[in-house]
Amino acid sequence: MVTSQPHPFESFAILTPRLIIFPTPVAVSSKSYRALYSSLHADATFCQIAFGERFKARNWSDDETREFIETREIARCWNPRGLGDFAVGLRKSINGLDEVIADSSVSVLKGAQFDLLARSTAEYLDQIEWVGYAGVRDATTTSIRSPDADFPPWNEMVELRYGLSPKFWGGGMAKEAAEAVMDWAVKERGVKRFIAETERDNRQSAMVLQKLGFVASGTDYWKEPSEVEWELVVR
Repeated sequence: MVTSQPHPFESFAILTPRLIIFPTPVAVSSKSYRALYSSLHADATFCQIAFGERFKARNWSDDETREFIETREIARCWNPRGLGDFAVGLRKSINGLDEVIADSSVSVLKGAQFDLLARSTAEYLDQIEWVGYAGVRDATTTSIRSPDADFPPWNEMVELRYGLSPKFWGGGMAKEAAEAVMDWAVKERGVKRFIAETERDNRQSAMVLQKLGFVASGTDYWKEPSEVEWELVVR
């Protein structure tokens, strides 16, 4: 169990017109989210499209899924930088909050607003229909395979990643979730540039990145011939 929290962390959630998005330090307590996360990584088609040949589908128990999220996503991403994966679910009516946030297409709930949402956090989280995940993380300490390279500052090397259940593909939810977590990362963490990678055959994911404003970067951070690398410089 990961207990250290070097980077100050305040529980929060992001609302978009269709989605409710929780950072994984909050969502990891939800058994239903862990089940969705596990099911994605047990799906051979999803793994092939999202990660290519190097990542094989695997069947995790609930304990293994929780340990993976806590050690890989929370300890390696959220704790050092205050960035990482978010759990993405379908938005539900929220008693006492709907009128407060009605005028904004994207809202970040903190403090008293988050407390109102999460008075029974575990129960609320497990009632959500989870869509997948979206993340923003310091790629120099997580996924890039060039540890000795002379990289730009970390806030210009923030990797965008996302994974949706196949039942939600094609509905624009990946773009909606990505826009929300990127906007949060720019405003709350001072991110200046996002990077991403896609498998060359994954045209759907490439289209999502292009709609978000990404362009092919021509970089070789991941050093994988099967991948295309992308970037979005914050203006």
